[in-house]
Amino acid sequence: MNFIGIDVSQGKSHATQITDEFEKRTFAFNHNKSGFNDLSTHFTSDTCIIFETTGYYSNALTRYLQQKHIKFIELNPFEASLRMAELRRNKNDSNDSFKLAMLGITQYDEIKFRGRQYSDGSYKNLKKYCLNYLYLQKCQTRAINHLRSLIELSFPELNSIFVHASSVMALQMFRMYAHPDFLVGLTVKNMVDRLYQIIGKHINRTLIEKYCAKVWLAAKGSYPSIEADDPIILLIFDYCDEIEAYNNRLIKDKKEVIRRASKFKKFRIITSIPGTGQLSTALLLGFTGDLNRFSIYKQLNAFLGVDLNRYQSGKFEKRDKINRRGSSQGRYIESNMIRSMLRNQARINNHIIDYYYKMRKPPYSKKDKVALIACVNHLNRTIINLVHTNQLYDYQKAIH
Repeated sequence: MNFIGIDVSQGKSHATQITDEFEKRTFAFNHNKSGFNDLSTHFTSDTCIIFETTGYYSNALTRYLQQKHIKFIELNPFEASLRMAELRRNKNDSNDSFKLAMLGITQYDEIKFRGRQYSDGSYKNLKKYCLNYLYLQKCQTRAINHLRSLIELSFPELNSIFVHASSVMALQMFRMYAHPDFLVGLTVKNMVDRLYQIIGKHINRTLIEKYCAKVWLAAKGSYPSIEADDPIILLIFDYCDEIEAYNNRLIKDKKEVIRRASKFKKFRIITSIPGTGQLSTALLLGFTGDLNRFSIYKQLNAFLGVDLNRYQSGKFEKRDKINRRGSSQGRYIESNMIRSMLRNQARINNHIIDYYYKMRKPPYSKKDKVALIACVNHLNRTIINLVHTNQLYDYQKAIH
């Protein structure tokens, strides 16, 4: 087989080709049409490309190889570094590309199934939407943090009154009464009438009256750091508009993520576990792909990085910790699932909740995060068991 190892960098890559006759050829190419055409001149009927995934830098190469139907193996950087490790350090782009090509000669049987994380293209498309959803969440959080820092200067009491700054009520209140001076001469009824006219279709009038009374009383004793005509007030308006735009995008993307994920049988199986939720299940499927490829739950644990990292030498033994080398997004989603189960424990029956409180009570008395990770382990065991047996969750059959 003809192996080509590629060391990918920004806008350009170095490659080493090892032919069937064990001839070594080194070349470089740019990440554009002419560069990829140069790369294609080295393709044969049995070519296999080996490279490390480097995020955005390697996306163009991956897309080109998929379109040309060229066999390739895209390795995790950590795994690649372990496989290419040598006693003597001599790192440069040419050496790295040669070592990647040599992996095809020496370890092909071990790495040949690692070329794709998602064998089904539908999972790959779902992952793109999931990544976009989490990116929008991060952007919204950034805008909320900036908004709260500005509110602290203009009307600090609003930050304590409104826990969720992205809510319809909070954003409209920030726009209309970003400074205490904006309430001079107004009564609570005036505030309620104005707000209800704008957001009445979203929120009950009684709730509006409750928050208007709190803001009106807070304005009486508030002493802001800036004047009512300070330019910062305009920035507050801009951040409110930005957060509202993110709210609309997130609602739209949430529906699309759930719609795409609901096409898979695993979606119905996982959502049958009380407290998982449709959105979290859709995101988990996007970041893990086809769960059938995990024969046991420990493989899913390792993929997500929640497997234990143990170190013992002689009498010395480190405290057990999780590896954190897997999918950080998957860990985040599963942690949210457990938190959701705990929040809704009053109205659902779930053996994972039972296990959490069993870990928290004597004689175990585990800390919250330790119990949380233990519950994630139980959740993965439950998910893999249900997927392989193709059945829905039943609390009475669950292991307690």
